[in-house]
Amino acid sequence: MPKQWAPSRILSAGLIAGLGLLLMAIYLASSLPYLGIRTAPGQDGVLVTSVSDSSPLADIVAAGDEILAIGNRHGEFRLEPPDGMREPDDSSHFDAYNRFFERQARIWPLLETERLSLRVQRGGRPALLEYEPEWVTITVAPATHPSELPAIFWYQVICGLLIFWMGIAAWAFAQNERGPFFYALAGFAMAVAITTSAVYTTRALALPADLFLALSRVNQLGAMLFAGAGTTLLWYYPTRISSFRFEWLMVLLVGLILAANWGQWVSSLDFIARVTLLGWATADIVLAVVQWRRTRREPVARARLKWFVYAWFSGVIAYMSLVVAPQLIGLPSVLHQQYAWGFFVLTYLGIALGIVRYRLFDLDRWILMAWFWFACGILILLFDGIFLVWLNLQQDLSLVMSLVVVGWIYFPLRQLLLSKLQPSSRRKDLWNQLSSMISHAFDAHHNPDQQWQEALQTSFAPLKLSKSRTPASHAEIVNDGLRLRVPMLDQQSSLVLSYANQGHRLFDREDLQFTTQALDLFRYAQHYRDSFRQGVQTERKRVARDLHDDVGARLLSIVYRTQDSDLRNLARESLHELRDVIQGLQKQTVHLDVSFERWRNEARKRCELFGVDLDMTLSPEAATMDFTSRADRNLTSIIREILSNSLRHAQASHIELRLHREEDQLVLMARDDGIGWPRDMTETSMGIGIHSISERCAELHGSMALFCPVQGGAGICCLIPESAEEAK
Repeated sequence: MPKQWAPSRILSAGLIAGLGLLLMAIYLASSLPYLGIRTAPGQDGVLVTSVSDSSPLADIVAAGDEILAIGNRHGEFRLEPPDGMREPDDSSHFDAYNRFFERQARIWPLLETERLSLRVQRGGRPALLEYEPEWVTITVAPATHPSELPAIFWYQVICGLLIFWMGIAAWAFAQNERGPFFYALAGFAMAVAITTSAVYTTRALALPADLFLALSRVNQLGAMLFAGAGTTLLWYYPTRISSFRFEWLMVLLVGLILAANWGQWVSSLDFIARVTLLGWATADIVLAVVQWRRTRREPVARARLKWFVYAWFSGVIAYMSLVVAPQLIGLPSVLHQQYAWGFFVLTYLGIALGIVRYRLFDLDRWILMAWFWFACGILILLFDGIFLVWLNLQQDLSLVMSLVVVGWIYFPLRQLLLSKLQPSSRRKDLWNQLSSMISHAFDAHHNPDQQWQEALQTSFAPLKLSKSRTPASHAEIVNDGLRLRVPMLDQQSSLVLSYANQGHRLFDREDLQFTTQALDLFRYAQHYRDSFRQGVQTERKRVARDLHDDVGARLLSIVYRTQDSDLRNLARESLHELRDVIQGLQKQTVHLDVSFERWRNEARKRCELFGVDLDMTLSPEAATMDFTSRADRNLTSIIREILSNSLRHAQASHIELRLHREEDQLVLMARDDGIGWPRDMTETSMGIGIHSISERCAELHGSMALFCPVQGGAGICCLIPESAEEAK
């Protein structure tokens, strides 16, 4: 396993790297001569779209004016509409792309002067007469103060940093997974593309040609690497499609695309810069479909994939539809890319929410805590920068004011927000459940292992609970808190709980302590139940012996001494019933197949007396079921009542009785071809026999239902759990 670093180190390194990108962008953008205008391609020259109040051109030009030419004492240069393009890659062919940079190389030297002249065509001011182009001369500041950088610059930089830091935060806590790594790599690549774009898209008229070309190529590198890393991410997440190392193919393709772009192997910039992005997006769709098919039997992975795909493709599709697709068909972008970066911020925010909600990368909610502290450090630096740059304060004073604002305003607000966003603690509830868990453990009507499993499910609400054949002597936390292994009560197997609280947190030492104590109490309860059952069995044997020696002997005396034949028959029947009771008391469990033979022989004799056909069967699965002696007696009475109801009241000629097994329940299904149930029968109007059946089913923790078969007659269905015992 590769070496892993502490998450705090990665977060700190990410913070420093992000601030490095920020400072680089600020340095490059603020080192340019300050004109304080925003431009775009015009009709004859460069169109002025906005003018800053602090601009040397304020009150000289206005939005809507066009700059037709610029000059200084060394000469002048006529401007063309393409000179106002924000993004050089907007060109459809490399001829226009190269011409753009050639003209930048000629415009830039003219800006490196103290006095600059501009030939302006008025267009934005209302007037009675049409203005003729005129020359205006201004004094140019040699550099731009950071406070004078346009808002679109800060918007782009913030978008890049948010994407980068969200990716880093995901990878910091899951370094052994490929998915988070490529998620972070894609975020870093996008941050590089956006910060370089922020520099050259906010220029007034020009940049040094070499710097501009370098920034443009770094932007292209970031965009392609983002697209490639995103496709690689879908290769590995949520399941690895194959053992092939797709990242090597991704690096090769990105390298070939950039080489073709920078070497201008073809004449179409559309093909190199936009069709390739469309190809990456298509590959994303194909891999998403493959992942969708692979996770069709894995509901947890499917839920994560859904959230990830929705978040990822919302940004990709929006960007491709509004920026790339119109350019491919020869139309201007619906939304310029410098504004469209926000789609990817929403994508990463959506994935971040999915991390907290669905544990997209097997993370826990403490990543949210880390993000709060991470953002706290950023905001401290941001406040200090605001006071230092915008208010032009001394460094010491700005630090003091930033600490006052952060300490007295931000921290209390952050804690309030944190308390609202944090999931409510279940620790107290967990310990409060202990008494309820133990009370169920003493319930003799259910299997102890099943009760233990249900108790763990209720207490921890794991996303997945599976049984393992690997025995465990004690509870233990595995996979760094992702899972909790718990012994079964028999110590022959174990349970594995995955992702506590539906994936909202990790298992911790308090969970381990709680489970250990609960396990000890459950084992005590099991030992108590075993002792209780042994005592009950001993007492049953004593009662059976007393019945046999006392009551049985007296009934046998009546059989041999009485001269009354009716009394003799009644004594024999009572003696027969007594023997059944004694045998039931002496046996701890009764096999269903043995009881079934007894039930069928008795039922056949009764049906023969009434001339009724009987079809009574027992499925092989149900034949292996075991019931307590009391449950066996109740089942005997239920079958007798069912037969009595059909023979005495239904006027039936055929009775069908089926016994089969469904999971851990015995299903007793009986039907006849008689007159059926009364249409106006209600629960209160049911006969004594039906009430008796219902009560005996309830005593066995089962249920009873009446139904009307399609072919006519009456039907009754009883569900009896195999673990059924008499109520204590």
